[in-house]
Amino acid sequence: MSATTVPFYIGPIKVIDFGNARLSLLLGKNHIGRAQPRLDIFLPPGVNHRQLSALLHTYAASLELNTPPNERWRIQTDCFAGTDHGRIFLDLAEGDKAEAMRGMALLNTLLG
Repeated sequence: MSATTVPFYIGPIKVIDFGNARLSLLLGKNHIGRAQPRLDIFLPPGVNHRQLSALLHTYAASLELNTPPNERWRIQTDCFAGTDHGRIFLDLAEGDKAEAMRGMALLNTLLG
């Protein structure tokens, strides 16, 4: 028995220019004081919640696909209601400095 790929089609895709987005990379701390690599994203005024959420999910998907298989962190997003601000952060498995630096390097790939 052989497997064949199923063609898949996504309907029309709306393209939005996020060229004016401001990205800020930071090694912060989570609620229990462990290192937490994060990327804050600030979009220009007028961007709605759905557009911000779509951008966060797109970035998070890219990070997931580029995370080495041996890493055990979780990639999370926050979309702050009523603002043009969102965040992508890593919930580290170990929380040590080496893992935090690997996470920062991964997030830095989005700064291009």
